[in-house]
Amino acid sequence: MEFRSTLLAAALLAASFAATQAHAGINPTAPHPNLMPSCGEGDPNPPIQDVVRLRPARTLGTTPEEIHAKFASVVEANFANGSSSLILSRLSDKELAGIARVYKQSNAGRPPKLLDIMASRLSAKELVRVAGTFGVSDVSAAVQRSASPSVATLYTARVATGEVKIPTTIMPMSGPAPTRYMTLEEIYLEFRTAPVGSLGAGAALSETIIYAGGQVAAAAGIGWEIGTQVGSLIQEYDPAAWDAIGGTTAGVVERVQNAANSITNSTGVQRGINEHAADGMFQYPVSSSNDPYGDWDSTYDLGADEGDGCFN
Repeated sequence: MEFRSTLLAAALLAASFAATQAHAGINPTAPHPNLMPSCGEGDPNPPIQDVVRLRPARTLGTTPEEIHAKFASVVEANFANGSSSLILSRLSDKELAGIARVYKQSNAGRPPKLLDIMASRLSAKELVRVAGTFGVSDVSAAVQRSASPSVATLYTARVATGEVKIPTTIMPMSGPAPTRYMTLEEIYLEFRTAPVGSLGAGAALSETIIYAGGQVAAAAGIGWEIGTQVGSLIQEYDPAAWDAIGGTTAGVVERVQNAANSITNSTGVQRGINEHAADGMFQYPVSSSNDPYGDWDSTYDLGADEGDGCFN
C-alpha cells in the first residue's frame, strides 16, 4: 500500500488532463521539424506550441481516491475526443478487458458514460466486440440509449445470433498484488487510449516508464517497484517486447528500473536523452510519432530534445 499511496498521491498529482490536446492526425513515420538550432542551445523565442505546453496543468486530484476516480473520466475523454473506432482497433482483447475492469471500478455508482460514447460512435460489429468484455446487458442498454436506430437494429440482430464472444486469451494478471499493481496499470491503460499511446502497446509502455520515472521523487526502492510492476505489464500486454528487452524477469526488471532511475535523477537535456533511451526499449515509438512530447506532455523533455536536434 505504501508504493500505491506514493505513486498515486505524489506522482499523479502533477499529471495534466488538458481540456484539449493538439494531437490530431498522428503519423508514426512522419518527419519531425527542427524547432531549435542545435542540441542544448534552446531558443529565446520558443514556438507558440511550446509556450502553451508550459502553462499550469489541471491536476488529476490530490488524494488517492480522487486520482483513482479520474481514470474513468480520462478514458471517456480519450474516446470522445479521438477516433473511437481507431482506438478500439488498436486495443488487444486483454487491453480492452483491462479497461473494462478498471473502468467499472473507477466509475462505480455513476452512469457508464464510456459505453454511451462508444454506442454513439462505433459500428454494430465493434459494439459486439465491446459487449464481450463490458457485458452484453450494459452495452445493450447503452445501444438503446445512444446508438442510431440502424446500428441498434444491426447490433441486436448480431447479439441474437450469438456473435458476442468472451475472448479466450483473457487471463488473470500476473505480478504483484492488485492493490499495489493497479496504479501503474491504470496509467498504462490511460495512455493506451490516448493519441500517442494508442499507436501501440510499446508507445503506451514507454510513456508509462517515462512518466513514472519523471513524476516520482527519488526514493529507495521506487525504481525496483516500477521495474517489477511495469515488467508485469510488458509480459502481459507486449510479450514480443518482453523477449526483445531481456526475456527473463530479472533482465526486464533491471532494464526498466535503470531507465526509470535515470529519468528520476536527471533534468533538462540529459533527461530528454534518458527518456529517448527508455523509448528505445520499444523501438522508439514515441520518438518517431508526430508528437514526441507524448500524451499530456508526459515525454516533454524528449520532445524538446528531439526538436533541438539531439537525436539527429
